[in-house]
Amino acid sequence: MAFSVKYLPLFKMNLLHHYFLNKGTDDYNSMTDTQQSNQLELYDVNSVLSIQPDVKTLQKINGYNLVFKKYKTGFSLWSKVTGENEDEPFIALEDDLAFTFLLKTKDSGFYNYTDLKIENAGKLYYLSNRRLETEPNSFPLIDKAGGNFHVDEDFILSEDGFENEMEKLKDSEKMNLMGLIRIFVKADNNALDITNAQGRIPEPSQNFEINIKNRETIWRYIFDTNQTVTGGDALKKENGNSKVLITKAEHPLTLNGFISIELGGVELPNPGVRAVKPDIPNNKYYSEIYM
Repeated sequence: MAFSVKYLPLFKMNLLHHYFLNKGTDDYNSMTDTQQSNQLELYDVNSVLSIQPDVKTLQKINGYNLVFKKYKTGFSLWSKVTGENEDEPFIALEDDLAFTFLLKTKDSGFYNYTDLKIENAGKLYYLSNRRLETEPNSFPLIDKAGGNFHVDEDFILSEDGFENEMEKLKDSEKMNLMGLIRIFVKADNNALDITNAQGRIPEPSQNFEINIKNRETIWRYIFDTNQTVTGGDALKKENGNSKVLITKAEHPLTLNGFISIELGGVELPNPGVRAVKPDIPNNKYYSEIYM
């Protein structure tokens, strides 16, 4: 009799960064299925973020006959299942069992194009289906795919939470760490559990999604000579300086696409992401373009 080992996905976690997935002013979540597929073809979250299980989770993965898989859009965790019940984990998963994944930045300019406050770099974002005891009941949970859930400052751990979590990590695990993704077998919200009431893997399995918004900035054009601005232009003088023009509104930073900014009927270039200047007291960010 032939014997085969079967695995089922316990859960999948997509991490969608909209700097790479949006196209100019076109938001990824508002695109058609075909347009989204085209954007995903160009996308690889692993180019900007490192996502790895921590040491303790690696031990759990080995001990519970699990497999960690990475994708261009995120990662998943798979469980070996029994021969008799093909939806039952080979080794039963306790309700309080948790898997922790280290979320690290690989790009020194990550916060330039990511809609998170630069001054919070160094703090720890906690993305989980269950709250820590150090955090209030208002601390948010992650969501299923399609919920348009996105990371913001509400997910930053308190000082006590930060200290407790950092004590659990090795020094090497702390390097470039921006967040923890922690998935419990049983969540604070039943809809976010990864096994059903019988301890089996549901069909379909749990599918989480984390959206990371792209930053919007005021675009600052710096000229060598004085410029003339009319009321119909999308620009205005900054502090009356005719050599420095800024957009009247914020515009999104995206890897793909083009946003038309005209001065006297002439289209100006869109900015890159390296010359982003924060104005922290006023919670504004400027992208500088030298003409």
